[in-house]
Amino acid sequence: TPTSIVKLIVEILEPFHGKIFDPACGSGGMFVQSADFVTRHKHNPNNELSVYGQEASRRTVPLAKMNLAVHGLSGDILEGNTYYEDRHDSVGQFDFVMANPPFNVNKVDKAKLEDDPRFPFGLPKTDNANYLWISLFHSALNDTGRAGFVMANSASDARGTEMEIRRKLIEDQSVDVIVAAGTNMFFTV
Repeated sequence: TPTSIVKLIVEILEPFHGKIFDPACGSGGMFVQSADFVTRHKHNPNNELSVYGQEASRRTVPLAKMNLAVHGLSGDILEGNTYYEDRHDSVGQFDFVMANPPFNVNKVDKAKLEDDPRFPFGLPKTDNANYLWISLFHSALNDTGRAGFVMANSASDARGTEMEIRRKLIEDQSVDVIVAAGTNMFFTV
């Protein structure tokens, strides 16, 4: 994730203190930028923040842990496929959710998710996980929690069951702002 995008998310959410969750944490960049934000505001991030991450790649989990250690942070980074495993028992637990999940993932076995409380607005019928991720982020927030995440532009105008989930999120007053980033922000897209 480009550092400028991560910094933008952090600046919008202002994670001065609390529990931060990234269910697609990669190397832990969201946590590092959150700690930098706290440090810039003259506080110790280890006293103010608790970080929780989940990552599907066995190889990436040690990188995230090392990235935290290099920056003087500690956190609970666990391996697991977030679609099927809720390793942090996340529903309603977090003050902040920040993530850049993989875009447009298909072939997620939704039959395994039917009774999962992390999808309160239902499951999209589309073979695309964008709205699974959005639901995961939403459900992990506590009553005053805020989420900031990167999502494919196509998520903002998706139709069918995805549009219905989006409508429910808006009616629930869960959406404050959507920022559309310009093209070429990501080197690999």
